[in-house]
Amino acid sequence: MWKEILKIDMEEARRLGDKYAPEDMEEARIEEIRANFTKVKPTILKILEGYTLPDLEGMDSRSLRSILVSLMRGLPNAPRLYGSHSLKARKQNKEMIEDYLDDLELEYLRR
Repeated sequence: MWKEILKIDMEEARRLGDKYAPEDMEEARIEEIRANFTKVKPTILKILEGYTLPDLEGMDSRSLRSILVSLMRGLPNAPRLYGSHSLKARKQNKEMIEDYLDDLELEYLRR
């Protein structure tokens, strides 16, 4: 309804917001990151528990890796995970993700 009244799309609204109210737009981005992070972090940590099990089959590890990548898609500068599904690569991915989540928490939640 409001889009019809204003006759602009969201891209144009963001561009105008960045131009005329950059502080408000940045605060909105940070709030969105905080909300998304608080929502997905427990799920990511739960998946990481099973992701590094030694007896995990190849297809299961691929599925869990895909889920992790999808969950982190809405977060800024998510790490690129190793494509290998060996136990060593999965442990490295887990460590990378845990470090990333810690850094995000420091940067966005403890401001």
